Amino acid sequence: MLRYPKSLALLAGAVSSLGFAPLGLWPATLGALAVLLWLIADASSLRRAALIGWLFGLGHFTFGNGWIATAFTYQAEMPAWLGWIAVVLLAVYLAVYPALAAAGTFALVRYLRRSDRIAHHKLPLILAFAALWTITEWLRSWVFTGFVWNPLGMVTLGPWARPGLALLAPWLGTYALSALVVLVAGCWLAAARGKA
Repeated sequence: MLRYPKSLALLAGAVSSLGFAPLGLWPATLGALAVLLWLIADASSLRRAALIGWLFGLGHFTFGNGWIATAFTYQAEMPAWLGWIAVVLLAVYLAVYPALAAAGTFALVRYLRRSDRIAHHKLPLILAFAALWTITEWLRSWVFTGFVWNPLGMVTLGPWARPGLALLAPWLGTYALSALVVLVAGCWLAAARGKA
Protein backbone atom coordinates (compact mmCIF):
# COMPACT_ATOMS: atom_id res chain seq x y z
CA MET A 1 0.00 0.00 0.00
CA LEU A 2 1.43 3.36 -1.04
CA ARG A 3 1.55 6.21 1.47
CA TYR A 4 -0.41 9.39 0.68
CA PRO A 5 -2.04 8.08 -2.52
CA LYS A 6 -4.30 11.14 -2.89
CA SER A 7 -1.42 13.62 -2.74
CA LEU A 8 0.60 11.41 -5.06
CA ALA A 9 -2.27 11.29 -7.57
CA LEU A 10 -2.61 15.09 -7.56
CA LEU A 11 1.15 15.53 -7.96
CA ALA A 12 1.32 12.91 -10.74
CA GLY A 13 -1.46 14.74 -12.57
CA ALA A 14 0.45 18.01 -12.38
CA VAL A 15 3.67 16.32 -13.56
CA SER A 16 1.82 14.68 -16.47
CA SER A 17 1.14 18.11 -17.96
CA LEU A 18 4.89 18.68 -18.45
CA GLY A 19 4.80 16.52 -21.58
CA PHE A 20 2.75 19.06 -23.51
CA ALA A 21 4.13 22.04 -25.42
CA PRO A 22 6.04 24.19 -24.80
CA LEU A 23 8.06 21.98 -22.41
CA GLY A 24 7.62 18.67 -24.23
CA LEU A 25 8.95 16.58 -21.32
CA TRP A 26 7.14 13.43 -22.46
CA PRO A 27 9.05 11.08 -20.07
CA ALA A 28 7.43 13.00 -17.19
CA THR A 29 4.00 12.25 -18.65
CA LEU A 30 4.80 8.56 -19.06
CA GLY A 31 6.13 8.35 -15.51
CA ALA A 32 3.08 10.16 -14.12
CA LEU A 33 0.72 7.79 -15.94
CA ALA A 34 2.67 4.80 -14.63
CA VAL A 35 2.17 6.18 -11.11
CA LEU A 36 -1.55 6.60 -11.80
CA LEU A 37 -1.82 3.00 -12.97
CA TRP A 38 0.02 1.88 -9.84
CA LEU A 39 -2.40 3.86 -7.67
CA ILE A 40 -5.42 2.37 -9.44
CA ALA A 41 -4.02 -1.15 -9.01
CA ASP A 42 -3.41 -0.39 -5.33
CA ALA A 43 -6.85 1.16 -4.69
CA SER A 44 -8.96 -0.52 -2.03
CA SER A 45 -12.37 0.29 -3.53
CA LEU A 46 -14.16 1.61 -6.58
CA ARG A 47 -14.74 4.92 -4.84
CA ARG A 48 -11.03 5.22 -3.98
CA ALA A 49 -10.05 4.45 -7.59
CA ALA A 50 -12.45 7.13 -8.86
CA LEU A 51 -11.07 9.65 -6.36
CA ILE A 52 -7.49 8.82 -7.41
CA GLY A 53 -8.46 9.35 -11.07
CA TRP A 54 -10.26 12.60 -10.26
CA LEU A 55 -7.30 14.00 -8.30
CA PHE A 56 -4.94 13.04 -11.12
CA GLY A 57 -7.25 14.82 -13.56
CA LEU A 58 -7.46 17.87 -11.31
CA GLY A 59 -3.67 18.24 -11.33
CA HIS A 60 -3.42 17.37 -15.03
CA PHE A 61 -6.01 19.87 -16.23
CA THR A 62 -5.15 22.66 -13.78
CA PHE A 63 -1.54 22.82 -14.92
CA GLY A 64 -2.16 21.73 -18.50
CA ASN A 65 -4.71 24.49 -19.05
CA GLY A 66 -2.85 27.24 -17.21
CA TRP A 67 -2.74 29.21 -20.45
CA ILE A 68 -6.42 30.05 -19.89
CA ALA A 69 -5.48 32.20 -16.87
CA THR A 70 -3.10 34.21 -19.05
CA ALA A 71 -5.79 34.63 -21.70
CA PHE A 72 -8.05 36.25 -19.08
CA THR A 73 -5.59 39.11 -18.60
CA TYR A 74 -6.11 40.14 -22.24
CA GLN A 75 -9.87 40.46 -21.79
CA ALA A 76 -10.50 44.04 -20.59
CA GLU A 77 -7.52 43.73 -18.26
CA MET A 78 -9.13 41.22 -15.93
CA PRO A 79 -7.04 40.27 -12.92
CA ALA A 80 -4.91 37.11 -13.25
CA TRP A 81 -6.44 35.55 -10.11
CA LEU A 82 -9.83 35.49 -11.83
CA GLY A 83 -8.30 33.49 -14.66
CA TRP A 84 -6.88 30.93 -12.23
CA ILE A 85 -10.31 30.50 -10.63
CA ALA A 86 -11.67 29.70 -14.10
CA VAL A 87 -8.85 27.23 -14.73
CA VAL A 88 -9.45 25.37 -11.46
CA LEU A 89 -13.23 25.28 -11.95
CA LEU A 90 -12.77 23.91 -15.46
CA ALA A 91 -10.31 21.32 -14.12
CA VAL A 92 -12.81 20.26 -11.44
CA TYR A 93 -15.21 19.33 -14.23
CA LEU A 94 -12.68 17.88 -16.68
CA ALA A 95 -11.23 15.65 -13.94
CA VAL A 96 -14.47 13.65 -14.05
CA TYR A 97 -13.22 11.92 -17.21
CA PRO A 98 -10.01 10.47 -15.71
CA ALA A 99 -12.12 9.50 -12.68
CA LEU A 100 -14.45 7.51 -14.94
CA ALA A 101 -11.48 5.84 -16.66
CA ALA A 102 -9.89 4.92 -13.31
CA ALA A 103 -13.14 3.62 -11.80
CA GLY A 104 -13.99 1.61 -14.91
CA THR A 105 -10.51 0.10 -14.97
CA PHE A 106 -10.70 -0.83 -11.30
CA ALA A 107 -14.14 -2.44 -11.75
CA LEU A 108 -13.11 -4.44 -14.82
CA VAL A 109 -9.87 -5.71 -13.29
CA ARG A 110 -11.66 -6.61 -10.05
CA TYR A 111 -14.26 -8.59 -12.03
CA LEU A 112 -11.55 -10.46 -13.94
CA ARG A 113 -9.67 -11.28 -10.75
CA ARG A 114 -12.81 -12.58 -9.04
CA SER A 115 -13.61 -14.82 -11.98
CA ASP A 116 -10.13 -16.37 -11.72
CA ARG A 117 -9.35 -15.43 -15.30
CA ILE A 118 -6.24 -13.58 -14.21
CA ALA A 119 -4.06 -13.56 -11.14
CA HIS A 120 -2.30 -10.27 -10.50
CA HIS A 121 -0.91 -9.59 -13.94
CA LYS A 122 -0.66 -5.98 -15.02
CA LEU A 123 -1.66 -6.54 -18.66
CA PRO A 124 -5.46 -6.38 -18.10
CA LEU A 125 -5.02 -3.25 -15.98
CA ILE A 126 -2.91 -1.58 -18.66
CA LEU A 127 -5.17 -2.57 -21.57
CA ALA A 128 -8.35 -1.62 -19.73
CA PHE A 129 -6.99 1.77 -18.72
CA ALA A 130 -5.69 2.53 -22.23
CA ALA A 131 -9.10 1.72 -23.69
CA LEU A 132 -11.10 3.58 -21.05
CA TRP A 133 -8.82 6.64 -21.10
CA THR A 134 -9.29 6.81 -24.86
CA ILE A 135 -13.06 6.46 -24.61
CA THR A 136 -13.35 9.11 -21.91
CA GLU A 137 -11.05 11.43 -23.88
CA TRP A 138 -13.36 11.00 -26.87
CA LEU A 139 -16.38 11.72 -24.64
CA ARG A 140 -14.65 14.83 -23.31
CA SER A 141 -14.37 16.07 -26.90
CA TRP A 142 -18.12 16.35 -27.43
CA VAL A 143 -20.12 16.07 -24.17
CA PHE A 144 -21.50 19.50 -23.17
CA THR A 145 -20.10 20.98 -26.41
CA GLY A 146 -16.72 19.38 -25.73
CA PHE A 147 -13.25 20.39 -24.67
CA VAL A 148 -10.69 18.78 -26.93
CA TRP A 149 -7.64 20.67 -25.69
CA ASN A 150 -4.59 18.59 -24.65
CA PRO A 151 -5.47 15.07 -25.70
CA LEU A 152 -2.83 12.78 -24.21
CA GLY A 153 -1.55 11.79 -27.65
CA MET A 154 -0.15 15.29 -28.10
CA VAL A 155 2.81 14.47 -25.87
CA THR A 156 4.09 12.42 -28.81
CA LEU A 157 4.63 15.61 -30.80
CA GLY A 158 8.24 16.52 -31.14
CA PRO A 159 9.86 19.56 -32.72
CA TRP A 160 9.31 20.07 -36.44
CA ALA A 161 12.72 18.60 -37.23
CA ARG A 162 12.01 15.43 -35.19
CA PRO A 163 8.25 14.83 -35.02
CA GLY A 164 8.54 11.55 -33.08
CA LEU A 165 5.55 9.25 -32.81
CA ALA A 166 3.34 12.00 -34.17
CA LEU A 167 4.32 10.69 -37.61
CA LEU A 168 1.73 8.00 -36.91
CA ALA A 169 -1.08 10.54 -36.34
CA PRO A 170 -2.39 10.59 -39.95
CA TRP A 171 -2.81 6.80 -39.84
CA LEU A 172 -3.82 6.26 -36.23
CA GLY A 173 -5.51 9.49 -35.17
CA THR A 174 -5.24 11.43 -31.94
CA TYR A 175 -7.15 8.97 -29.79
CA ALA A 176 -5.07 5.98 -30.85
CA LEU A 177 -1.95 8.00 -30.03
CA SER A 178 -3.42 8.64 -26.57
CA ALA A 179 -3.93 4.91 -26.12
CA LEU A 180 -0.37 4.31 -27.26
CA VAL A 181 0.94 6.76 -24.65
CA VAL A 182 -0.96 4.91 -21.91
CA LEU A 183 0.30 1.55 -23.18
CA VAL A 184 3.91 2.75 -23.10
CA ALA A 185 3.39 4.13 -19.59
CA GLY A 186 1.92 0.75 -18.65
CA CYS A 187 5.08 -0.93 -19.91
CA TRP A 188 7.05 1.36 -17.59
CA LEU A 189 4.83 0.24 -14.71
CA ALA A 190 5.25 -3.42 -15.62
CA ALA A 191 9.02 -3.00 -15.78
CA ALA A 192 9.07 -1.19 -12.44
CA ARG A 193 6.92 -3.75 -10.66
CA GLY A 194 8.35 -6.84 -12.30
CA LYS A 195 5.74 -9.27 -13.62
CA ALA A 196 3.76 -7.95 -16.62
